[in-house]
Amino acid sequence: MNQNCFCGHSSMYIDCCGAIHSGKRNAQTAQDLMRSRYSAFVTADVDYILKTYASKTRPIQQREEILEWALTVEWRGLKILSAEKGEENDLIGWVEFQASYCENGEEKCIHEKSLFERENGAWVYVSGEYPERKIEKQINRNDLCFCGSGRKFKKCCMNK
Repeated sequence: MNQNCFCGHSSMYIDCCGAIHSGKRNAQTAQDLMRSRYSAFVTADVDYILKTYASKTRPIQQREEILEWALTVEWRGLKILSAEKGEENDLIGWVEFQASYCENGEEKCIHEKSLFERENGAWVYVSGEYPERKIEKQINRNDLCFCGSGRKFKKCCMNK
């Protein structure tokens, strides 16, 4: 794929997440793994998605369900909100993100704080929690949605 990476970096996919997917290089940080997993959902690379789960949480029995879902949504973008630890020398890390997508004509957003840890020297995804939406100012229904979808709040997350 000769295009910018799906994860939001300006490098080409083949040099960014594509290099991690193909095994040419490893994810150096928890955030690298998070970004590569997002790109794997965009490309419906279910083998990579499952491989990068921690062995204790890997949902092998949900392979077909994950693949079907990844193929039926149109991914809109990834926004990293924060990262704690998860650097090259850490054993654990957290990445909070928002991933926007369209499913059945409806704009949606996953907002998750993901836990990553080292397993056999490689970063793996353990689990995620869904932080409460903290709205710092009153959002008008006609304002752009806080999830980053680019849609008005009333047409996006207002009723979720």
